[in-house]
Amino acid sequence: MEVLDNPKYAYLLGKQPFYYKIWKTLFYYYSKAVFTFYTPLKVHGRKNIPETSFIFCSNHNSHMDVALLSAAAQKSFNHFGMMAAKDYWFDSWTKRTLINTVMNLIPIDRKVNGVSVFPIKDTIKLCKTFMSYHQRSLIFFPEGTRGTPGKILPFKKGAARFALDLGTPILPAVIYGSHKAWPRGNFLMRPTAIEVYILEPIHPDSFLENDNPSEDELSNASKKMTTALEQAITKKAMELYDK
Repeated sequence: MEVLDNPKYAYLLGKQPFYYKIWKTLFYYYSKAVFTFYTPLKVHGRKNIPETSFIFCSNHNSHMDVALLSAAAQKSFNHFGMMAAKDYWFDSWTKRTLINTVMNLIPIDRKVNGVSVFPIKDTIKLCKTFMSYHQRSLIFFPEGTRGTPGKILPFKKGAARFALDLGTPILPAVIYGSHKAWPRGNFLMRPTAIEVYILEPIHPDSFLENDNPSEDELSNASKKMTTALEQAITKKAMELYDK
């Protein structure tokens, strides 16, 4: 079956069913209230947000970081998609349904013994179709996991490769304060001010020499783009943590 015809992923294609959309909207406004009164959020650089779809990339120190990026962009959770392991989140109807009431998860396969069951081309198709509806966007954390505050882990190439395959700019951001508001291991948030710095977009075409790049050229471009992204986020993060 063609992946775009699979009813399992229908919520990613076009207008979402009401029961998916309403909870994302309510959670967005709940988050905005939290970021106004409890952990006040200040956003710098909103002028850098593209009018088209983009891939939002930031450092990652807290479970609240997705909500912070959504609030920083002033776009609800309906607007953003995130990659999620297909074998964990999509093979259970309960997990798939519950989590997608507040997030738009897009399946990506984790290789087992070097073999992928869900082709990356299908993930790209779902991303393209998801983003084509009302200029929706993706969120990536290039470190791949929550890092240690004040230390940026080496970036993985996934975000850059998706940007190249999708022809979509990366929008770098730095989150400062979420590590204090909701640190790893804590059950409850603390009333702490948070700042999000939105940096200038990184455009994939500036890393390509022609319109029909080979696989080697795409691989080389993704390395260079990842380096540029890591340098931009690390530079700003270190300025904030060293102040």
